[in-house]
Amino acid sequence: MPPPPPGRSGMALILALAAIVLAGGVALHLQARGGARARAEQAELVRERLRVAVAEAAREAMWVLAADENLAVDHLGEEWALPMETTRADGLATAAWVEDAGRFYNWNNLAVSNNATRQPHDIVLDLMTFCGDFTPVERVEALQDYLDEDDEGHYEAAFYRRLDPPYDPPNRPLWAPEEWVRVYGLSRDMLRPRPKIDTADLFGGDLASATVLVPTALDEPIPVNVNTASREVLMGLTGLKQEAAVRHVLSLRQVQPFQTLGMMFMASPELAAALEGAVGTSSEYFRIDARAFGEGQQRTVMAWVRRDPSSGDIQILQWVEGEG
Repeated sequence: MPPPPPGRSGMALILALAAIVLAGGVALHLQARGGARARAEQAELVRERLRVAVAEAAREAMWVLAADENLAVDHLGEEWALPMETTRADGLATAAWVEDAGRFYNWNNLAVSNNATRQPHDIVLDLMTFCGDFTPVERVEALQDYLDEDDEGHYEAAFYRRLDPPYDPPNRPLWAPEEWVRVYGLSRDMLRPRPKIDTADLFGGDLASATVLVPTALDEPIPVNVNTASREVLMGLTGLKQEAAVRHVLSLRQVQPFQTLGMMFMASPELAAALEGAVGTSSEYFRIDARAFGEGQQRTVMAWVRRDPSSGDIQILQWVEGEG
């Protein structure tokens, strides 16, 4: 049989080599896909482990909060107020913090009232002033109209329907800061911490460390905890005339937390009259922030809880999970 022509033989060799290269490329591609899939599955497994770990960290913080032996007094020296950090047997690390909502003034208080000496509207006006906002009237009225159920006010539904784009106010308590910033005159920048240049400056506070948004409906305003509240918050409750009395209270609680309101009121009868119906020595609402870390990933949980003042039982009001 005569040998094949040289051109045909070379073509066959080229085709054979191409087939080998193509097969090798397919094999590498399949190998890469298999590796990528394995890495994705491993990352998903780590993500799920972190989700379980951060949930357990948050729940452990709830157990510590519920186990408080004295529910009548809350202060920042108690076990629940300390950071809780753990390295688990599986190598993941967790951290959790319990934040006392009684340290702050609740924006949702504007939707309700009680028999306190001063009403939430006046308290928020003063508090915003002590936080550097010297013309807060319009913003406070807008927020109150945004929260209350009636249609009496300048910043009700008709006002928001004229905006571009139009929308309706919820006329209910707010559940998150994203709702708060939709109020006319309010902005996210107002919730950013302000640098504390002069600690003696009465108007150097910031809303980020003085206010909070507890996501729950209320029958009456949430009291402020005199054992944990800042100077700005106490000044907002009382007004400028009580500055000396507020400083006295802050000094006394550094020595020993107030066990009863009577102890504080004996120290300053004038302050007692200003704070009547607006304060307490313990707290009912708390925010738990938890994180879990491991293998380059992170999961977070933010949980708002209510602790029953009598039994210590914990009720979860809001549970938000996140990454990064």
